[in-house]
Amino acid sequence: MLHKFLSDAVSDLEYLINISNLDINDIKEANHEAIFSRLESKNKTIFSFEHNKNLAKDEMLRLAKENPNKNIEELLDSNTAILIDKMRNNLKILRDLNKHYAKSVVAVYEFYNSLLESIVPSQRDGYSNKSYSKVDLLHIEA
Repeated sequence: MLHKFLSDAVSDLEYLINISNLDINDIKEANHEAIFSRLESKNKTIFSFEHNKNLAKDEMLRLAKENPNKNIEELLDSNTAILIDKMRNNLKILRDLNKHYAKSVVAVYEFYNSLLESIVPSQRDGYSNKSYSKVDLLHIEA
């Protein structure tokens, strides 16, 4: 069962990596609808990965309890070790992709905010809160 749980977790990560690459390409092209259309699938896959990872962890804990005198490395065969390494590598790849995606999201956010500020004047309400009054909307600069 451990092989199945790890294999499923690796497959989930590979799917998330592919989706993240698509999201990065789509945000560059301002294809936001495509990004939003993948959100539900992405969330289901994240849930599936977490579930499979937890099942694999529980299975490894069970093996360790059944064999208290052995190290976990001794209990796992080479295929299991390979799957764990794949999972670790895929997690690193996904983390790097998510960092890249987050930078793109922040850049797009800043662009739209600055565009909104240049078109619709606002008033500061404290340090970070901005408010748009009805009068401000009448002063929209075209």
